[in-house]
Amino acid sequence: MNADASRPRRLWLAIALWLVAVASRLVPRAERAEWRGEWEAELEHRWGSLRRRRELSWRTSMDLVRRASGALPDAAWIRRQLTADADVIHDARHTLRLIAKAPGVTAIALLVFALGIGATTAILSLADTLLVRPLPLPEAERIMTLWERNRATGVEREDVAPGNAIDWTERLRSFQAISTIEPWSMDYTGGDEPEVLLAAKVSEGFFDVLGVRMLHGRAFLPQEYRRGTQRVVVLGQAVWERRFGADSRLIGQAVQLDGEPYTVVGILPAGIELRAFEQRGERALWIPKYFEDYEPKIRTTGYWNVFGRLTPGTTVEQARAELEALSAQLATENPRTNQNTVGQVIPLRSHLAGSLHSLVPLLVGAAVLVLVVACANVANILIARGVMRGREFAVRQALGAGRGRVIRQMLTESLMLATFGGALGLLIARLSLDLIARLRPSDVAGVDQIPLDARAAAITIAVTVVAAVVAGLAPAVQLSRPAAATALREGQSGGARRGIRGMLVVVEVALALLLVVGAGLLVRSFLLIQRVDPGFKRDQVRVLQVFAYDRSNQKPEARALFVQRALEGMRALPGIAAAGAVMAMPFIEANMNIQGLMAVVGRPPAPPGEDTRIFLNVVTGDYFQAMRIPLVRGRLFNDRDLATSSKVVLVSRAAARKHWPDGDPIGSKVKFRFHGTPYEAEVVGIVGDARHDALDQPARPELYLAHPQAPTGAMTFVVRSRTDSPVTMEDLKKQVWALDPLEPFYRTATLDELISRTLVGRRFSLVLLVGFASVALLLAAAGLYAVISSSTSQRTREFGVRIALGAGRREIVGLVLREGLVLAAVGLLVGVGGAFWLTRFLQSLLFGITATDPMTFVAVGSVVLAIAIIACYIPARRAIKVDPLTALRTE
Repeated sequence: MNADASRPRRLWLAIALWLVAVASRLVPRAERAEWRGEWEAELEHRWGSLRRRRELSWRTSMDLVRRASGALPDAAWIRRQLTADADVIHDARHTLRLIAKAPGVTAIALLVFALGIGATTAILSLADTLLVRPLPLPEAERIMTLWERNRATGVEREDVAPGNAIDWTERLRSFQAISTIEPWSMDYTGGDEPEVLLAAKVSEGFFDVLGVRMLHGRAFLPQEYRRGTQRVVVLGQAVWERRFGADSRLIGQAVQLDGEPYTVVGILPAGIELRAFEQRGERALWIPKYFEDYEPKIRTTGYWNVFGRLTPGTTVEQARAELEALSAQLATENPRTNQNTVGQVIPLRSHLAGSLHSLVPLLVGAAVLVLVVACANVANILIARGVMRGREFAVRQALGAGRGRVIRQMLTESLMLATFGGALGLLIARLSLDLIARLRPSDVAGVDQIPLDARAAAITIAVTVVAAVVAGLAPAVQLSRPAAATALREGQSGGARRGIRGMLVVVEVALALLLVVGAGLLVRSFLLIQRVDPGFKRDQVRVLQVFAYDRSNQKPEARALFVQRALEGMRALPGIAAAGAVMAMPFIEANMNIQGLMAVVGRPPAPPGEDTRIFLNVVTGDYFQAMRIPLVRGRLFNDRDLATSSKVVLVSRAAARKHWPDGDPIGSKVKFRFHGTPYEAEVVGIVGDARHDALDQPARPELYLAHPQAPTGAMTFVVRSRTDSPVTMEDLKKQVWALDPLEPFYRTATLDELISRTLVGRRFSLVLLVGFASVALLLAAAGLYAVISSSTSQRTREFGVRIALGAGRREIVGLVLREGLVLAAVGLLVGVGGAFWLTRFLQSLLFGITATDPMTFVAVGSVVLAIAIIACYIPARRAIKVDPLTALRTE
């Protein structure tokens, strides 16, 4: 055969061998060499038999290539079935055997991983729901909420006064549409007992602003927003299912609300929670709102919410700038009412997140810190177990296993532990999310049922992989260092150094201290705020809120008589110490916060810009006795203060300081308007201040009117009982139902419950951060104990020699404690430095202390140090029990 004929044969053979080599990469490593050898031998045989021919057959060569490539799908299928290399499968099986051999250590590692992964998954799922997950509204990013900010009081977000809301609706151009919503309630008497259903009056275009499509029926028509048209209502899905059996035939039918027929025109779909106003829960009823003639004049009292949809292409910043400019213009036009009022634009997503919008990043940071502590703890466990497997790693290295092979073995172990721990962590995440739903502040929407769906599964997988890598990398690097000879001789891993384990403990202690300091600050703030004097005595007081305007109470004198008779019935019950009634009840959700401009008769008019507003309240004479609000000077209302008597008022101490800074208000006459009616009254007494909205907010200036002289139907009965009183809430209700069997109660509770509700937000952040801190501190203590215990075991021979040479128990204990406390002290120093920098982000959650409160830092540092001493003392006790003869024989 000539050289020209053999050259193409060699070329085709080389190409075929190259294809086989490439295809072999798809075959598991354990079978790769055999598979490749078989195909190379086959190719050599084929081309060897062809050497007798004068030229290479194209058909034969293509057949060989086709047969070689035909194995590719099979090899790829094997790859897909096995998911990993055969070595990885071997590592996984080896890990399972190790888990079976050491169930105790494995259980600890799984629990640690579960706590870290579960907590992180729960908080990341919360953040996803509040900040990322799409809202059930079209183009929700264009929906804004508009509020008032009071520069005088510093309150950032207040309900909007009707006059300002109407001006915004008419003048703002950054919004495609703006609509208002007014809180309302309606009585429903078709159940077992009268019930108040939360309602909302919405102005024209409200459902278009939100982009809501009805589940059944339609939204309101333009003509239905006009006075005198047919009464219509849209039902929320929850009340439609609970009260009307989810009957779609209800559309077009009439239901009795407030004793009047309302035609149901639509059913709102579930999940449209707007968190309007302070009441927790979604609105059950929606009715059209038409503007009253007097409403454009109301600018001192805010009780509307405003929603708007931005015009396409308009940014939030542009809308804010326009609203601020309009606020300045309205302040010029209305200097007495709008001087300190500035409009606020808040995106709907931020509004729905409420107080958690700023808290979520803090919670995510805390959860990540717990995860890091958990990973450091597992890393210490893996290193400790690796030390016991030192001979195994030495044999692997002696037989030719490279560092990459050992690292992969350790990472496989970490990944499997993290996977099992992540599965358990899902249960912890579910329990944590249920706890969050129960504890969440009332101003947060959409977290009652956070699903563990595909998004949560993706979060869990990502957290698990990160945790596995973080926990397994340090042990893998340490234990893969070449130390075969030392390990074979000592039976230990020369690559595992105590230094890396000590560093991990330092990290654990530092991060735990940081979390415990944050939790300590919140605990101290919570204790301080509970000691705040609200201005009244909160024990043994029940409240019942009614809105008695219907049926027999439509006239003012009828309302005054209704309240008087109900109180007489309550006072007649056994064990009742005092009973009164008030319009604006402190700490109640549906508070009647009415402000008015007050002028002192005989004084010159207030200059423009001076704040002459005062909160107006209506009470019966016994209200102050029932609340134990003290009389500072003058007198309280009495039975002679009737509708036909001269008008008299009381003022709070805060009102006296504000409006009579240099004089005595008693005997002064004041002018104001209440519900549009002008009043001129004499100040006859000064009473103590009462906090109204929260314990961390100062008492507001209040002016009290006598109920017979301003008989409103929006009243809350306040009943103080003696400790031995057998009277129940049902007994108090019956006194009202004896006068009107159809009168529903808007709210019934104890005064303690009302105050506790305002602390829900603080309690929420406190519980979560204390939980994170407790877990981190427990893990840090366990990590310190594990390191010192392992070190003590490795120093058994040393302790035996020391004891044999006369060392005392105190000296041995000191050696062990010194090693552990040095690590704890370094961790404390690092943690304190970090805490001084990071706790400043907690300042908005604190009350009465600063973020660098020295008492908290000292107390927390002492607690952490005490726990570290306990964690080190247990191994030290074991060290002093070492038998010198046994220790000297130990290798």
